[in-house]
Amino acid sequence: MTLIEGRRTGLARHMARAVVTEISWDASTGAPPSAAAIARACEAGLDLFLATAREARAPTAEELRRVAQLGVHQARGSQSVGPVLAAYRVAAKVAWSAILTAWRETREADPEAMVVTANYVFTALDQVAAEVTKTYLAAREQHLQRGTRARTRFFHALISDTFDSELALQKQALALNVQLASGYRAIVLRLIQGKAEAERGAEMLQEAMSAVEPPARTLAYVDNPSTLVVLWPEGGPPPRRLIAQLQAETELRWAGRLKPVVRAGLGSFHPGLHGVSRSYLEAQQAMEIGRRLRPEGGAHDYEEVVPYLVMTQNPLLADRYVRHHLGPLLDADSKGGQHLPTLEAFLAKGSVKDAAEALHLHRHTVIYRLDRLKEILGFDLDDPFVRHRMQMALDLRKLL
Repeated sequence: MTLIEGRRTGLARHMARAVVTEISWDASTGAPPSAAAIARACEAGLDLFLATAREARAPTAEELRRVAQLGVHQARGSQSVGPVLAAYRVAAKVAWSAILTAWRETREADPEAMVVTANYVFTALDQVAAEVTKTYLAAREQHLQRGTRARTRFFHALISDTFDSELALQKQALALNVQLASGYRAIVLRLIQGKAEAERGAEMLQEAMSAVEPPARTLAYVDNPSTLVVLWPEGGPPPRRLIAQLQAETELRWAGRLKPVVRAGLGSFHPGLHGVSRSYLEAQQAMEIGRRLRPEGGAHDYEEVVPYLVMTQNPLLADRYVRHHLGPLLDADSKGGQHLPTLEAFLAKGSVKDAAEALHLHRHTVIYRLDRLKEILGFDLDDPFVRHRMQMALDLRKLL
């Protein structure tokens, strides 16, 4: 200890020179500290070692703060903490080499004493590194939170049309390193597991998105824990390809007892960035109509659900339409019949055989029920126009 204390000033300069020589600083780590500041940190490190080793105690918080101060300062403004921690290791390596030299010059020093000395050196180094790393992680978390809040404000402005001009929005995008397309179609996505929406659906879909390759300038945003919003650039491939890829990827990652199913609502394209909010509203409407029509999931374009939106705006007219086409079946089923499930299965599957399989019935039973349907309704179900009207009535009944 006496030998090291006598060489303290020169050893600190030697440690500082090693740091300056061996550590590379670049744009990713911020501005390098001055040589004088590095030397002061090295002196503080030696003082910490000497005090704790002589007195056989742990370092105080103030002693650690003096040694870690330079690294903490760098960590608060750096994008990478790697060179900062490397600098402490380089300085400790030089100091340890000097300690070994002093030990060899001290005949009465035994190996056990050397082990105790090494423990003080590396314990102090670990504590300093932990202090610097803790500061760096806290700084990065604050930076990410600021970035997340900024992206959230930007995305909300885009989908709610609350920005002043496209130029102003383009400037925000540039500050966030986001490249915008000239226009987008909105896609609202949720993940179904069993009969309910997955609680972590948005996170799972976002993870699946990382495995697919959407076109350039695609934007994705977690709107809430269950909903992922994707803005699909106009002119790219059909957006349903993304939905198919996400379906395959979610099955690959989370297939188990409850198979995941992607539910999607797709808005139409409207020119310009001001058109994004309209597309987003349409995607939400398509999602909601699709959820009520097909609870099991699937993709629904806004154009496909427009007739339902128009009809349900006047519930009285929609109810008249349903009663006109399904009234006799509803009355018959209220007395214990099974006509509506049979009609739904037949229209959905398109054949007696497939309808029988879906209903878990013998095909002759389904044929008998269909004959009864024709008698009750007075319609020919082989007529495509009749089948279309029946399907519309069944769907409207779910929406009322």
